[in-house]
Amino acid sequence: MIINMEQFGQYFTTFNSSATRIETLDMYQVEEEKEQFARYLAGDPIPPNRNEEWAANIREAVTAGKYMGRVHIIPEALTPYLQFEIDWYYAVNGAAGEDIRFIFRDDVPDLIYTDTWIFDDETVLDLSYDPAGHLLYINKNDDPARLEQARTAWEEFYRRSFPLSTLMARVRGGDRAVPRA
Repeated sequence: MIINMEQFGQYFTTFNSSATRIETLDMYQVEEEKEQFARYLAGDPIPPNRNEEWAANIREAVTAGKYMGRVHIIPEALTPYLQFEIDWYYAVNGAAGEDIRFIFRDDVPDLIYTDTWIFDDETVLDLSYDPAGHLLYINKNDDPARLEQARTAWEEFYRRSFPLSTLMARVRGGDRAVPRA
């Protein structure tokens, strides 16, 4: 069942125990990020209160004992967009309590997966993107087999992943290698 952005947003305020994400792209085309990305590429410092609304949502969920986490599949060489996402979004989200992790594309197990959010380990929302990274639609998938695929992918990716702090050390520390999980 295709859901709209308002319905999608409600999941982030009504989940009971967990919200987990698998991210698969090297770049997402998000209208709200265009100006920020251009500023990042120009070398501007991170604006004060960057991503504060989302960070507040994370803090509230984590304070209530809920888990929020993601695993982003990345290439060995980070794209400028991924560097932007790490510095201007993930650093803020991680400080707010989101468990942000990474897995190298070459380390991804042979499983069925897509860009996905899983809420409370029972609701699967698959996000479909075009090749350029524009969101096409969000599908709430009620098929029990799809839920099992999504759970399996999340568990395996998480098990093989490494934390944001390790990647931040690499990004800020020059060409130091990120250890494989």
